[in-house]
Amino acid sequence: MDVRIGMDMRLWGDNPGVEQLPVLEMLAAQGYEGVEIPVCGQGSSALKLLRVALDNLDFDVTTSTRLPPAANPVSSDPAERQAALDFLRARLDESAILGSTVLSGGLFQSQGVFTGKPPTDREWEWSRQCLRAAAEYAAGMGISLALEFQCRFDAHLINTAADAARMCRDIGLGNVGVLYNTFHAHLEEFNPARALPAAGEQLLHVRLSESHRGELGRGQVQWQETFATLDFLDYRGWLVVQALAVGSGTASPENIWRDNFDSREQLSADAIRLIRQILRIQRQ
Repeated sequence: MDVRIGMDMRLWGDNPGVEQLPVLEMLAAQGYEGVEIPVCGQGSSALKLLRVALDNLDFDVTTSTRLPPAANPVSSDPAERQAALDFLRARLDESAILGSTVLSGGLFQSQGVFTGKPPTDREWEWSRQCLRAAAEYAAGMGISLALEFQCRFDAHLINTAADAARMCRDIGLGNVGVLYNTFHAHLEEFNPARALPAAGEQLLHVRLSESHRGELGRGQVQWQETFATLDFLDYRGWLVVQALAVGSGTASPENIWRDNFDSREQLSADAIRLIRQILRIQRQ
């Protein structure tokens, strides 16, 4: 298993910029090889400054985003579906500025927006059309889309690795794959040994997130089983540590009301230590 270890910068806020240079330097010193940056309309000037800082640290970058309620690929309103495509194209432009090769997230629908009914074939087709158009746009930039299946509290269209893999196959483009997030898998899948193979050849990106969104190894995620299955599948890609904290403003769609860690610095240090320990045991 040839992997690289990154950190999701959302632990330090949803709009990271060059002011986070001390954090980036700390992560580099801890041994991280890259970061995942949320793109949300920061502006090209701010993103260009951030890229200079990342290049100076020899950090590679992946990006993430989430669709707002008014830009929903599965909306019955054609204007909202078009807004979703426009939103994704704008985030891809920002990803290109940062030098990202992967844009990830629940790109198939707006997070936390529900109809109160199970997903329909029409919603599936609307989402597929939007994602295919976005992927065609992304291909011209050398960027892939990683679709994060999400738990039933965040989304209703795609809740499992098998669902996400099916959407990738229906889109039918080589730059669309599955994002496997251990947090969502913990809630929706039977176990990693069954869920990860369901992603199959579409597995593109992995986020390591604890069952309580806090410090890795202090929750209920099956870490040994997850890594063993990734090794069996010969996964080659990013392992991005994801933890979330209480925001300073309004609550994010994840509804994080408490910090499940002692400090952000300690969390990132302990996370990379845990990952390296498990990888070392596997290689013995």
